[in-house]
Amino acid sequence: MHKNSLLFLGWIAFFLILWVGSPYIARAQNDKELAAQMVEIGDEILSQTLAVGEAREMYLNAVSLDPENIRANYMAGITTLQAADKGAAAKYFLKVFELDPNYSYDILYKIGRAFHYDYKFDEAINYYSRYKSKLAGSQPPDDKEYASMKEVERKIYECEQGKILVEFPEEVDITNVGEAINSPFDDYAPVVNATEDLLIFTSRRQEDNLNPNVAVDNYPYEDIFFSTREQGDSVWNKARNIGDVVNTLYHDSNVGLSKDGNKLYLYKDENGGDIYVSEFVDGSWSTPRPLGPPVNSRFAETSVTLTPDGNTLFFVSDRDGGYGGLDIWLTRKTKKGDWGKPENLGPEINTEYDEDAPFIGYDGKTLYFSSQGGEGMGGFDIYRIEYDSSLQAWSPPENLGYPINTPDHDIYFVPSVDGQHAYYASARDDSYGGADIYMLNIPEVLQHQEQVKSPYLALTILVKDADGEPLDASLQLVDTASASKLFAVRKGTGEYLFAITSKEPRVYELLAVREGYQEYKEPMTLAVSGDVDEKQEKTVVLQKVQAVAPPPAAAPAPAPKPVSPAAKKKLRNIYFDFNKATIKPEYQPMVDKAVAFLKANPSAKLLLQGHTDYIGAEKYNIGLSLQRAEMVKKAIVSQGIDPSRIQTEGLGASHPLASNDQEKEGRELNRRVEFKVIR
Repeated sequence: MHKNSLLFLGWIAFFLILWVGSPYIARAQNDKELAAQMVEIGDEILSQTLAVGEAREMYLNAVSLDPENIRANYMAGITTLQAADKGAAAKYFLKVFELDPNYSYDILYKIGRAFHYDYKFDEAINYYSRYKSKLAGSQPPDDKEYASMKEVERKIYECEQGKILVEFPEEVDITNVGEAINSPFDDYAPVVNATEDLLIFTSRRQEDNLNPNVAVDNYPYEDIFFSTREQGDSVWNKARNIGDVVNTLYHDSNVGLSKDGNKLYLYKDENGGDIYVSEFVDGSWSTPRPLGPPVNSRFAETSVTLTPDGNTLFFVSDRDGGYGGLDIWLTRKTKKGDWGKPENLGPEINTEYDEDAPFIGYDGKTLYFSSQGGEGMGGFDIYRIEYDSSLQAWSPPENLGYPINTPDHDIYFVPSVDGQHAYYASARDDSYGGADIYMLNIPEVLQHQEQVKSPYLALTILVKDADGEPLDASLQLVDTASASKLFAVRKGTGEYLFAITSKEPRVYELLAVREGYQEYKEPMTLAVSGDVDEKQEKTVVLQKVQAVAPPPAAAPAPAPKPVSPAAKKKLRNIYFDFNKATIKPEYQPMVDKAVAFLKANPSAKLLLQGHTDYIGAEKYNIGLSLQRAEMVKKAIVSQGIDPSRIQTEGLGASHPLASNDQEKEGRELNRRVEFKVIR
């Protein structure tokens, strides 16, 4: 048994002796003294082991005996944030804050984290913002690490994203695969073969584990398990250990499976973290062997996935040349059958945070992965991207949405051959304990489709300023007949690609927009003229907006006419910059006016309707318009108005005030929040 585990058991034995037999306890020990002893034992467990679960039980018992014990409450919150029911930590941290607001420098941040996990995004933003203000006004103590300004700003962003994703959920059924697969311990990293009659996964269960002892955290070691079922049958057989050829007495985890189910990829802690492969030959798995370079390196490699033809391998690594943390890389087979030089998928996909668990769909072009960055709502969120062979580029990452994603980790997404359902690991209310494996039906709009090759016209647009320097901009091609839009894929600074597949000539309007520059519009007639791929290039030069001299002073205005009381209640709109939800300082008087009106009319309520211009996808615009309305609500509520008196609504681009054909007096008027008085 592990040395630390023995120490842990020793402390438990010590506690039990005190509890049932010590004459000192029997003499007059009160609840507060018992609680203090439990806290000491919990602290000792954490100092000697990583047995967070057992330490948590001590702290929770201490809180039940002495609700005013500040250390017990604080550590109950800390350990609960590491448990399945993370949102429950809020009550313990709030008690700490009530007893002593200065007990921990970042107690406000920790309260926010607990509310964040519990989907209480507004409460989380409130405490995150209060912590942010504290950071701005004071220096954290040097003796510990505290959440930085960058971290708390990221968490606020995740809460804002969470509000949007929850407001517009995907229609999806998510089902726990059942107790034949899942256990009271963590079960994760599911992989299935193409026929879905074999499921392999990693578990930290006690039952059937090769090692009867526990790891340093007092949980069983990771072992790889598998389950089978008859084709067409929905019921999985009871999971079994894959055996001692693949598993060892210590941590073993699967991280990928070839599409035919004959190559199992494993992660081992060796050499900083390497990928191994075991092959299914003559009815049994072979001894795992390392993939070797260039996939394995002195850095960590954590997961892999192969295209159906086996010629491209995607893997995750934190090696040099990435964009921060773990990144997704790919390598292609050479003519010699070796793996070629790895290529990073680029900053459009890899963020400064961790990306992990990629899976390339059976269509060979749709890649699913999890990321702690991007437009996520917290923890790892699952995204999808598609490779466009016409553009030779990946589409922007698309968050699979709520309820697929949660504020906690959602990872190891593995779709079926037809893309209609998938398996993945998540921690949910109906889990058997910790993370469980779930199956979900994928909404049709998110399903991958079979790739059909057809001739295309690759239109490259080079955007530059008047001096010839490349500029990034927002580009669209709008079909003037149908009003449908084509969006560009960014290839580099100022370089964009459109793929035109229509053989029938169509008239498009090319639109290029960048803040601080004049809008560019030009009609273009485009079509694929033959049966082979074609290329066309065009340069767009954007001109800076010229500063306009202020008009001469006007003559004094005549005295205003008396205004009726009804007219005084009218509230103007608040307007926003392109793709922004930030209230500009010049509109603060509108916020103040709304506050004054609500205070003067206690029975009145407001409806805030957010709007966008027509640039951008419909779902994104709806979310952005709602975010604008929520930001105005937040500004009003911050001045003491009851949040229940303000309703918000996101209408996207569906209700324009002016034509979207031009920026000035057009799209700029459509990016707004309208105030409506309701009773």
